Amino acid sequence: MTPAHLLVAGTERHGVTILAAQLAERTGARTVHDHLDLPAGTPLHVHFTDRLLGADPVTAAGTVVAMAARHRLTLTLHDVPQPTDGDAFAERRTAYRRVLQAAAGWVACSETERATVLRHCSPPGSGRGGTVIPLPVVDAEPVPARHGHGSVPPGEASVAVFGWVYPGKGHREAIQAAALLGDTPEDRPQVVALGALSAGHEDLGTELAALARRLGVRLTITGWLTDAQAAAGLAEATVGLVAHGNVSASGSLHSWLAAGRRPLVRDSPYAREVLALRPDTLELLDTDAGADGLAERLRARLADRASGDLDGPAPGPRLPEVAQAYERWWRRWPALWAVP
Repeated sequence: MTPAHLLVAGTERHGVTILAAQLAERTGARTVHDHLDLPAGTPLHVHFTDRLLGADPVTAAGTVVAMAARHRLTLTLHDVPQPTDGDAFAERRTAYRRVLQAAAGWVACSETERATVLRHCSPPGSGRGGTVIPLPVVDAEPVPARHGHGSVPPGEASVAVFGWVYPGKGHREAIQAAALLGDTPEDRPQVVALGALSAGHEDLGTELAALARRLGVRLTITGWLTDAQAAAGLAEATVGLVAHGNVSASGSLHSWLAAGRRPLVRDSPYAREVLALRPDTLELLDTDAGADGLAERLRARLADRASGDLDGPAPGPRLPEVAQAYERWWRRWPALWAVP
């Protein structure tokens, strides 16, 4: 059984929006951009992050509560509130509590996120403790060529961070580590931010450029990439780095895997969860190692360029399996999804 409609909100460049559209296509759900275009009582599934559905968490939650008043609503939660959100944590936690109370059921994209929701957002009980459906590996086309064996000189290497550029994602750490791998900028790996500056963080580009100049590291921030450009960037990077400070589910990590790459990933409960689900697809970084520890890992990668490639396609689940998991989950509410 498939819901009558699935809300696709926000810019088509946002990962949550992309995932919602992909799942709608695979499940046969009809997409809608404004719930007011639907008759009252229509079943609706929403991929919720407060950063897409309102200017602030209060507004975003109010939007979803209004949807639930008109429709039979289920949710997938993204970007769940964590104490590392700082001053925004209390407001975001309240917003997620409100949307959970309004919905009939909810999905988290990892066991880590589900546990975080249960710990901080007090969802309703009575069998509504959430279901985990992992993020899919969406295979890149064409499949990137492997890099082969042998070493690569640091001056010919690149360390890449994929996705939106925002504070705490690892660009600063990449620059600091690259600075330790040579005597001049030309002898050191370049650092490449494969993505655009996130809204509200436009000054970060200037800050990172200043840090790179001071430490003598070549830095490129590519800006927004098409699918083909992103696939090329993921394939060409010598080392992929995923160093989010508070990640609990990561589309950018899955993009590295889909491209056949084996990234260096900051150790976290979520990283260990992905590693258990897809063994040997990533290499964990000690969170306390600092620039020296990251530089040592980079040296090891440059000594064997093939260590940055997977031996074969990353294990699933892939998009068809994830879509099927949603369909099985939706069947738990046959009355909810029966179109009037």
